[in-house]
Amino acid sequence: MKNLFQNKFMIVLIVISILLVGTTSFISALGYTSYVRNAIGIVLTPIQKGANYVFDSIENIFSDKNDYKKLKEENENLKLMLAEKESELANAELTLKENENLKDFLGLKEEHPDFVFADAKITGRQSNSYSIVYTLDKGTYHGIEPGMPVVDKYGVIGCISEVGLTWSKATSVTEPDFSVGVIVERTGEVGISSGTFSASKDGLCVVSYLPVDTDIKAGDRIITSGNNSIYPKGLLLGTVESIKADPVSREIQALVKPAANLTETSSVMIITDYGIIYE
Repeated sequence: MKNLFQNKFMIVLIVISILLVGTTSFISALGYTSYVRNAIGIVLTPIQKGANYVFDSIENIFSDKNDYKKLKEENENLKLMLAEKESELANAELTLKENENLKDFLGLKEEHPDFVFADAKITGRQSNSYSIVYTLDKGTYHGIEPGMPVVDKYGVIGCISEVGLTWSKATSVTEPDFSVGVIVERTGEVGISSGTFSASKDGLCVVSYLPVDTDIKAGDRIITSGNNSIYPKGLLLGTVESIKADPVSREIQALVKPAANLTETSSVMIITDYGIIYE
């Protein structure tokens, strides 16, 4: 396009030049050379300036278009590079998180070398004022069965209550239908931890069936006793927050704050074997 404009304009200039040369020769033959030169200078100077302006404008137009095209290409390339870097950063963060989870997993494994663990991701969490139920990404295909204990790096989460081929559901320790045998670590006193509707609203569970003369106190650690087929002995359930007497039986009960992060954890471990045969 640029060459086309230039060619047309050059043709016009050539025609004008031929006419001017012919006119100049004719007038020069008459002896008016100096006048002719001045006249030509007057005529050609603005034409030359105009021609240069036109050529420069055309060149700038195409130059601007080329620059815009280059800038657009550079912008697209930068977008691609940014997307790649963001993807690399996301993958690095995921790898870091997985490594942290693996470290926690290995820590538990070292603490309990006789346990067999299966790590799982929480893919869903159903919670309301009274209950928390987790959906996990492991099922019968991975050897998961109902009743298997679920823990995180801090302590007891709950147990498997329902299983599908590639998924399972876990009931938390604050659920009213969950119970596990426990020991007061400091005193060795035995009781049963379970969920209640009133306690679960505050994210707590209740330890009942303690001895009448119990010495349990706020701050005491509660661990699993291993006296049932759900949990092995020695896993941390939580810490006593307060003591109360049952209004009906006058039995001493302890309100316990679970050690596990029940509301925010995203990865858990399922204890698939520790010497107990599941029915």
